Amino acid sequence: MEQTEQQYVTIKEFATLANVTTQAIYKRLNQTDSALNKYVQYNGKMKLISKEALELFADTAYVQSSDGADGVYEELSVQAQANLFSSYFDATLKVLSDQINSKDNQIKELMECNSNQHEKMLEQLTAKDKQIAELQRLIDQQQQLHRAEQEQFRLITAGANEKKGFFKRLFHKKETETEA
Repeated sequence: MEQTEQQYVTIKEFATLANVTTQAIYKRLNQTDSALNKYVQYNGKMKLISKEALELFADTAYVQSSDGADGVYEELSVQAQANLFSSYFDATLKVLSDQINSKDNQIKELMECNSNQHEKMLEQLTAKDKQIAELQRLIDQQQQLHRAEQEQFRLITAGANEKKGFFKRLFHKKETETEA
């Protein structure tokens, strides 16, 4: 049988077919003992890699499409896709779980802060209630003293209106004593 010519693609196309990044391809190419280096061909300054090198990437397989068109490949490995999706969803789930835990911690801290502020406000409210009660007591005392002063002033002014002379007071007592 006649050997078919190897098909060469760019690093970017090869990375897409192998389902890896271009950095991963360059990293493997730069290794001195890399088996990938025997599949590399240079076209001027451009590096091209044979599609046969895809065998070196364990998690991806490919076949030529059934219509035989060149350059059209389908990925075969359903297990590789499942592993990729599984690892992607696991990583996403871990990130989301970490975010939820972080938010739970933030909520807990805020609840504790809110509780502490609530307790401080209750203490302040109790202190203000005591101050109000003390002020009301002082106002009551002041009002009682004011009434007492007014009563004394009224008695003094009432007594001052009844001015009696010395002799009248002296003889008035005798008159009241003799009448009694």
